Amino acid sequence: MYHLTICHLPFAMRGVGKIILVLGLLCMVSCHEPTPEEAAQIALKEALEALEKGEHDVYLQHVDFGKEMDSMQTTYMRDVLRQHVGWRRSERAVVLSIDMVDAKMQDDSVCTVYYQYSFADGTREVGAQKMVRHGDEWKLRLRN
Repeated sequence: MYHLTICHLPFAMRGVGKIILVLGLLCMVSCHEPTPEEAAQIALKEALEALEKGEHDVYLQHVDFGKEMDSMQTTYMRDVLRQHVGWRRSERAVVLSIDMVDAKMQDDSVCTVYYQYSFADGTREVGAQKMVRHGDEWKLRLRN
């Protein structure tokens, strides 16, 4: 029995070594800090998905207005967003996916993100969105 355990020890250690290696790689991947371009893409994707779900307040939190809006301005923007989403749904089929295609940094705090909508009717719509960094957050720039 003792001899059997010793014979299988190298095989068992190789298996444990593989598990440790895989866990180490997973930790490195999950601990990856996003690049500025990736962070801008993530913020835009979150905003566009919120807009598609009708979560207008979440979308508005991702927008750089240059100043805080009062409640009347926020209500107005929600109405504009509802109309826009309603128009898009009447013109296009259901959105299947929103994919980030590329991102280009203009400087440390400005990035242009290129994205693509895929619709259920097989059509696609491409776009570009300027993003600006405010501290650690990226926001959509709706004005020049």
